[in-house]
Amino acid sequence: MRLSKPLFPLLLSLLFLFGCVATTKEMEALDTRITLMNSRIDHMEKRLSDLEGRVDQLTKTEKKDTYTLRASIADTNVTLKQLEEDLRYLRDGVERSGKGVSDLGDRMTQLENRLAALEKGVKGIETAKKTKKTLDPQNLYDTALQLFRSGQYLDALESFKKFLKEFPDHSLAGNAQYWIGESLLAMGKKKEAILSFDKVVKGYPNSPKIPSALLKEALTFLSLGNRAVARILLKRVINDYPDTDQAKIAARKLKALTKKRSTKIKKPVKSKTPPRPKAKKENR
Repeated sequence: MRLSKPLFPLLLSLLFLFGCVATTKEMEALDTRITLMNSRIDHMEKRLSDLEGRVDQLTKTEKKDTYTLRASIADTNVTLKQLEEDLRYLRDGVERSGKGVSDLGDRMTQLENRLAALEKGVKGIETAKKTKKTLDPQNLYDTALQLFRSGQYLDALESFKKFLKEFPDHSLAGNAQYWIGESLLAMGKKKEAILSFDKVVKGYPNSPKIPSALLKEALTFLSLGNRAVARILLKRVINDYPDTDQAKIAARKLKALTKKRSTKIKKPVKSKTPPRPKAKKENR
């Protein structure tokens, strides 16, 4: 059925009106999405600013922190810079055009997840610092030593390790390393104990425990049957620390080893006179 001429213009007007309404609704929806995205970006920028302040506060005490903490802060700074760049990109993209808003939304969600992970990491660092502040190094060391003396070697080992982790630059760090060796030795782990005593010598050159560590290392090698290395270490104690009790013990031990070695030298065997051959009987 053909449309009458008076109705045709009216129909065109309605179609145009519906098209305008649809376009307007789409624009309003797009504007709403852009507004929400801007709000999310604002929120992320505030969180990022807060993180930067917290990281700066952590960095101020960087010299007092462990290497792991310093590395964590450095990684955090790198991530913060990346987030700043990504947020700027999002802000420019949203303000520049409504095109590709869906893609920007996906990227924004990824950024929010990264930001949440970063906040969690910084919070972990802050918690570690607070825990460290509540620890008293002398009390922690004394507790570990008491555990060792009461025969709780495994607990003592873990406590001394914790001391070194929390206070690696403390004046008692070399002592703690030495008692780690003693704990391992008491548990029958001789090879690990040797390595621990060696760490005292190499890692803590000013430690008063070096003579004891060298002596224990020598005696442990001796118990494993390695007398050659044991002698070298005993001589080192005597030569490098001559006025110590450990040097006196090392001297006695070295003397005993030398005496024991001399007794093992085989004496020359006296040659036996061969028996005289019997005289042959003459045939009569």
